[in-house]
Amino acid sequence: MHRLNVDEISSLIRKGAPVLTVNKRLARHVRMEFDSIMRASGHSAWPTPLIIPLSAWVSSLWENSKESRPLLSDTRAKALWEKIILNDRALLGFGLLNPQGLAVTSFDAYSLIREYAISFPRDDIYLTGEARALKRWIVEFEGAVKGLGFLDRLSIPDEVAGLIGRGQVDLPGTVIIAGFDEFTPRTSRLIRALEKAGLNIVYWPDEPGSLSEKELSGAAVTIRPCEDEAAEAVQAARWIRTLGTGARIGIIVPELNKYRDTIIREFAAELNPRSVLPGSLKKDVFNISLGTPLISEPLVRSALDVLSIGEGKEDLSKMMLVLCSPYFSGKDYLDIASIDADLKERNYLEISLFEVRDMAERRGLTSLKERLASWLRFLRASRPKDLPSRWAEGFSKFLKDIGWHKHVSPSSEEYQALKALNALFEELASLDEIVGRISRQEAYSRISGLASDTMHQSESPECRVEVLGLLESAGLSFDHIWIMGCHEFALPRQIAPNPFIPIFLQKAYNLPFSSHEREALFAKQSLKRILNSASPVDISYPKISDGRELGLTPLLKGVGRIEEAGFTSSSRLIDSMRTESVIEETADYGAIPVGPEELKDLKGGTAVIKNQSLCPFKAFATHRLNAEGLKEPELGLSAAGRGSILHTALKLFWEKVVDSERLKELAGNGRMDDFVKSLSAEIMKEVDAAPLSGRFLEIERERLAALLKDWALVEAGRGPFKVKSIELEKEFDICGLKVKGRIDRVDEAEGGREIIIDYKSGEIDRNDWMRERPKDPQLLIYSLSGKFDAISFARIIPGECRFVGVSSADDLLPGIRHFEKDGIREKAGEGRDWDGLMELWKETVEGLAKEFLAGILKVDPNGELKGRQSPCEHCGLTVLCRITERGLRGKDGDESGE
Repeated sequence: MHRLNVDEISSLIRKGAPVLTVNKRLARHVRMEFDSIMRASGHSAWPTPLIIPLSAWVSSLWENSKESRPLLSDTRAKALWEKIILNDRALLGFGLLNPQGLAVTSFDAYSLIREYAISFPRDDIYLTGEARALKRWIVEFEGAVKGLGFLDRLSIPDEVAGLIGRGQVDLPGTVIIAGFDEFTPRTSRLIRALEKAGLNIVYWPDEPGSLSEKELSGAAVTIRPCEDEAAEAVQAARWIRTLGTGARIGIIVPELNKYRDTIIREFAAELNPRSVLPGSLKKDVFNISLGTPLISEPLVRSALDVLSIGEGKEDLSKMMLVLCSPYFSGKDYLDIASIDADLKERNYLEISLFEVRDMAERRGLTSLKERLASWLRFLRASRPKDLPSRWAEGFSKFLKDIGWHKHVSPSSEEYQALKALNALFEELASLDEIVGRISRQEAYSRISGLASDTMHQSESPECRVEVLGLLESAGLSFDHIWIMGCHEFALPRQIAPNPFIPIFLQKAYNLPFSSHEREALFAKQSLKRILNSASPVDISYPKISDGRELGLTPLLKGVGRIEEAGFTSSSRLIDSMRTESVIEETADYGAIPVGPEELKDLKGGTAVIKNQSLCPFKAFATHRLNAEGLKEPELGLSAAGRGSILHTALKLFWEKVVDSERLKELAGNGRMDDFVKSLSAEIMKEVDAAPLSGRFLEIERERLAALLKDWALVEAGRGPFKVKSIELEKEFDICGLKVKGRIDRVDEAEGGREIIIDYKSGEIDRNDWMRERPKDPQLLIYSLSGKFDAISFARIIPGECRFVGVSSADDLLPGIRHFEKDGIREKAGEGRDWDGLMELWKETVEGLAKEFLAGILKVDPNGELKGRQSPCEHCGLTVLCRITERGLRGKDGDESGE
C-alpha cells in the first residue's frame, strides 16, 4: 500500500478533505504542521481546515442532523446509572462499601459492551453474579433514558452510521483518518458506512493493523538502563540538552500516570533550573499530555474545601488550610495566620466558623469578621434539601460573596481551572430531574466527585519537547524520541479485565487488558510505529522500582545497542551550588555581633547557650530575630505538658517531704501510696486536657502517682540528705552574656556537700557533656553557680528511674561512682580530676557564649547528633534557614548529597 507523505496529505487538506484524528493532541499537531507548510509556501492567509478528532466529527454530524432527541450528557448518564444501582433491590442488605466505585467500574463495562458490540448469552447460567447484575442495570438504564426522551452519547456512532446509510447527512468526498493503531468494532461499522456511502478514505500514516509482522529491529536504537524512575527522568532531561534547539523531541512513557510527577520535577530542574525558585516566572520548556484530576488544581481544591465547611466544629488543621489559602485569605492572610498560631499555642484541636468569627471580632479584624459572617449567613439560609441547580447557583454566589479569589490575579492556568470549575457548577445544575432534591452535603459530594472524575489539562504554547503516553503518541512524528519505562511489566501492559464482563467474552471480543496475547500484540505494534517515526530512538528502563528488580521488556531483546554510561552534565541549581558555581551574588554578612542595647533586652535563659550549641543560626533566629516555629496541637497532654506536670508535682512533693528522714518514714510505714495519690490528685485538678474525658485525666493521675512512687523509692536508697533549694532561680554572667536559669533542686548531703539535681523525662547521654557542642548544656551552666560535689539528671521514666550524672564521691548518689573511677573520665581528657571537669565545662559554656555574642550565625547543625537527635528534626525553623533547599540535609536528618 502506498504510504502518503506530508505533502500529499497537505494537498488533500487544501482541497477540503477533513482530517479525523485519534485524539485532540494529534489534531493540534496536524493543524500546526499544515499551517507551517502554508507559511513556507508563501501564503499569508488560507481557509481554516477541518482537523478534529473522529469522535468530535461524528458528534457534529448528529448535531447538524434533523434528529430532535437531546443528548444525555456523560454527567447525567453516570448519575442515572449510579441511581439505578443504589435503588437495586437485589443489592439491599449487602451494605455496599463503595457504591460510587461500583458505579464507575460497571459503567466502564457498559461502555465497553457498546463499543465492542458485545452480546451476553441469553442463558444466565454462563454469567457471573456481577455480569447478571450488569445485564439487569443495562436494561433499566436504557429504559430510563428512553423514558426521559434522551439519546445517550454511547449511541451516537451507531445512530450516525444509520443516518449515513440512509443518506441523511452531508459528507465530503474524501476524509483522512489519522493516527489509529486499531479500530474498535463500533468505529469499524462507522468506517464501513462511510465507504458504502462512496467516500474516499485515506489512512495516515498507516492503515490500522497494516504494520508488518516481522520482528522489531533498529540499528539506530540505544537501550539505556537506569537505576530507577527518577534517574531515567534525569538522564532523559540531560539528553534533551545535548540536542539542537530546533529539534522536535518526543518523550514517550507507557506508564505516564506513574512517571508524571517525577518527570515534571526532574525536567523542570534540568531544563528550566530557575523554576524551582519561589516566585520565579513560569517558562514552558516541555508539554506533558497527561492531565490530572481537576480536584488537584489548587484553585479548584480551595473552592471545594470552602464548600466542605459547615456550621459545626472542624479539625483545626482543615479549617486553617481553608482559611489560609491565598484564594480565600487575600489581604487578611496575616490576621488569619495570627489566629492560627494563637489557636495552636492554646492546643486547640477543633474550631468552628462561629469561634473564628468571634476571635476576629475581638481582635477588631473587621474585614475578616464580615466575610465569615457572610459565610455563616449562607449556611443558615440554606434549605435542608434543594434541587442541584439551586445548590449550583447558591455555591457560585456564596464564593463570590465571601471574596473567594477576589484578591488573586489569576494566571493562565488558574483562569482555565476557574473556567472548568464553573463548568462543574453547570454539570451539577443539570441533575435536577435525575437526582431530585438533595442536601448541601450531598451537593458538595456530587461536585467534589465530578472534580475527581474530570481530567484537566491546561492549554499551553507548543513546545519542542512533548511528553506523551503510548496511545497519545499515535500519528506524531519527531526528530528524536526517548521511550521511558520500557521494563518487563510495562510492555506489554499487565492485564486487568473488567470484573463485570465474563472473561471468555472479553477474550472473544479482544477487549483491551483482557489477555496477555492481546497486550503483547498491541505493545509490539505500538513500538513498531514509534521506531518508524524517528531515527535515532533512545529507550530506557529502571533496574529497580518499588523495591523489586526489573529487566528490559522482552519485546526489545536483541534490538539496538546497550549504553550503560549516562549523561553527567547537570544544569540544576542545587548541583551548581555544590560545585560552587556562581548563581547569584549576595552580601556575606559573616558575623553580626550582639550590640550593647540588644544585649539588655536579650531573653531566652539557658536556651541561648543550648541553641548556639545545636545550631548557631537557630540561636540567632530564636533569640535575636524572635522567630519561632508553629506549635502543632496534640490530643491530650503533650510531652512538654507531661514534663511540666511532673516538675510541678516534684516541687510540691519535696516542699512537703523536705528531707531523707521524712521520705524513709513514708516509705517504711506504708503511707507512700496514699501520699502520692493525694498529691497527684491535687496537681491534676489544675490540668485542662479538653476535649478529652475525665477518664483520661484519671489515667494521667494514676500514671503520675506511679511515677512519683517509683522515683521516691530511688531517692530512698540515698544516704542522709535534705532539700536545700527548690526551683532555685539564678542569673549567670557568662563572658558578659547574662542568662537566667532555674535549678530544679539543690540538695545538701552529709558533711555539707551539695548536689545539683535536674529532672529529665527524656533520653540522656552522659557522653554529650564531654562534647565541644553538647545537646543539653543545662547542667554545665548550673555548675558555674558554685562549688558542687555532684551534678546529676534525675531520669524519671516509667520503669527506668535512676540518677544519671557525675560525682566527686562514691556515696552521694545511687549508681554514680567517683569521677576518678568513672569510665567517662577518659572522655574529659587525660589527667582531669573533678576540678578539671568543672574547668572543662566552664570552657565549653564560655566558648558557646562568646560565639553567640560575636554574632556567629551560620547554618551549622550539630553534626554529632544524628537521626531523631538531629537539631533539624524538631527545629521548626528550617523554612527560614532553608537548609533542605540547599541540599545540606536529607529527609532523614543526615547530611546528604542528594
